[in-house]
Amino acid sequence: MPTNTPLDDAPEPPIAPTPLLGGAGFFALVAGFVAGLILYLPWDTVWQHVLKRLAAAHSPVRIAWQDLDRAGPLSFRINGLTVEGPGWPVSPRVQWLDVRLGMSPLLTLKADTGGRMLRLVFLDTGDFDIEGSANLACLGRRDILGSVDLRAEGRFLRGKDELEKGFIDLSGKALQLPGGLWLGDTALSLEYRDGGLRIRSFSLRAPVQVRAAGTADLHPGALLASPYSVSGEILRGKETLSFTAEGALGDFLGDTALPE
Repeated sequence: MPTNTPLDDAPEPPIAPTPLLGGAGFFALVAGFVAGLILYLPWDTVWQHVLKRLAAAHSPVRIAWQDLDRAGPLSFRINGLTVEGPGWPVSPRVQWLDVRLGMSPLLTLKADTGGRMLRLVFLDTGDFDIEGSANLACLGRRDILGSVDLRAEGRFLRGKDELEKGFIDLSGKALQLPGGLWLGDTALSLEYRDGGLRIRSFSLRAPVQVRAAGTADLHPGALLASPYSVSGEILRGKETLSFTAEGALGDFLGDTALPE
């Protein structure tokens, strides 16, 4: 006669195998791998390669640097950066340039021009602003000396390498320009709009006192050949003399860059 099996003695159902990693664990593994890859990549070598490609793409302009350090996924520092171009009257150079990429702002640059610091911030809207001081030795010429305080803002047309509008204010205490010209307490304010440059104001205290304003018709393909026209006053004691001057923007810097 059959007997009933106690419930406690009933066979247990098979246990399904547990996966080694759940969804969260798999995601953590992938995230850790990607983070490790990003952190331990030789970013100095990566950015060196990127910069060399950029420099080659801008031939015949010559872009050179001594070395690169402080490299990460979105930042690096270029040491001893120089830029030269055929027929350029200057050869810009900085002791170091910090580059930082991001979402907002898209680009931040900080440059040491020889004891004087400049900072540029560029946004995804095309707007930018520049602030700081520049040692004019960064122009790579022996006949241009001194330092200027600089403030600038502007906007590039979206999707185009073309300036829509902007302004720049410069001031310097003691400046030496080509030809041995020495200027004291100089201030210059420029505004660009609709393809034209307006010299909003220019003032000088030494060797003579000058107040002036004017315009320049910019030629993007031949900037130094762009004509300008300035009018103003020269103050000598109680006497005031009016003047006008015309020429090309390149007249201030000469035709070619001088060796360092």
